[in-house]
Amino acid sequence: MRIYIVRHGDTDLNKKRVLQGQYDEKLNEKGIFLAKISGQNLKGIHFDEAFSSPLSRSIETVKCILEESNNYDVPIHIDNRLIEIDLGDWTLKELDNKDLEDYETINSFFHNPFSVTKCKNGESIYDVISRTQEFIKELIDRNDDKTYLVGTHGIAMRSMLNMFYKNKDNFWQTHVPYNCSFNIIEVKNGVAKLIEEDKCFYSATEDYYK
Repeated sequence: MRIYIVRHGDTDLNKKRVLQGQYDEKLNEKGIFLAKISGQNLKGIHFDEAFSSPLSRSIETVKCILEESNNYDVPIHIDNRLIEIDLGDWTLKELDNKDLEDYETINSFFHNPFSVTKCKNGESIYDVISRTQEFIKELIDRNDDKTYLVGTHGIAMRSMLNMFYKNKDNFWQTHVPYNCSFNIIEVKNGVAKLIEEDKCFYSATEDYYK
């Protein structure tokens, strides 16, 4: 079994360093381009099933990848556990706006989210870890010979993969996952391993959250 986990492509709010959370922002032109490039580089891989967060930017990314990799007829299952963190009152706030009431707390979150109890009127990192890891463990437990594509988001991805990291206290693993970056899990005899981390099929990588 192999599981390809991808973060969605770029959005205009990513570029503006605006916190999206569960706000349903669509891919921009660059985001669609990166998703298509990713799919083209995955030609030759047959996906048996695909899963996606219910948000448009994730669904669009998964659809582009499947189409460009010639996996046209692969069903996409929407799973709410793959949705991005609920940022509550921080949704649509600008990271660079120092006049924000919670500016220091928000920026602390993007350095060490474990140090922040929870997003104001939203979720905590532990909430997201719980639901995303429930999903991935359930998929791993199938222990079959199939190949899966999973579309999700930056924080949700790091939360899901935290169980595989040597240093689980280092949530970000040096950076937020790049748009359209892949992490690949291989399962053999019921044992799951992370065999590829933050792989991009394009040369330029941008971290909007530095």
